[in-house]
Amino acid sequence: MARCTWSTPLPNFDKIYIKLVRNFIKGYLMSLDLFSSIVLEIVRSINGKLYTDEEIKNITKGATGKYLKEFFPSSQDELAAKNRVEAAKKHIEAASNIIRDIQDDLYSQDKQLNDLIDTISEKKKLADRYQTLANTNKEAFEAFKVEMEEALKHELIEQENKGKRLRQLVSLGTWLVTLILGAALGTYFKDIIEFIK
Repeated sequence: MARCTWSTPLPNFDKIYIKLVRNFIKGYLMSLDLFSSIVLEIVRSINGKLYTDEEIKNITKGATGKYLKEFFPSSQDELAAKNRVEAAKKHIEAASNIIRDIQDDLYSQDKQLNDLIDTISEKKKLADRYQTLANTNKEAFEAFKVEMEEALKHELIEQENKGKRLRQLVSLGTWLVTLILGAALGTYFKDIIEFIK
């Protein structure tokens, strides 16, 4: 017996059947809805009423509750509840302000603590550095000391030699002036002493 092969797959009849049933039910429900609307309109026309009593109650109850509620006197329980709600709102607002102030205070304290931690960290690094310098062996410190003494001595000699020529010339000039003045005064005093005698 030879097999028959189809070039296209067979359609899924279950899905087609389900679609047909769904469409039938939708159509039936739509026709029921249409039928009930027609019957309702006929009843309204016969009664002369635009809305049923239940629809009127629902509409007026919503309108009364929404727009006319403020004009009716309220009971003591409602007034007490309203006062409690207002008091609770004030308390919540005061608590919110206190919490906000506490949060601000905690934030500033946190910032101060972070600054203090940074300062302590810097001081610790500086102390570690000085400890390292203090722990340097004595020979290295002595070599450093000798090197510093040599550098200081060299700098002092250089500073001394920097204005040496000028100082020598000024000193020579002062010596010559003193020598000449001494000789002149010596001669002058001799003349004065001889004149007085």
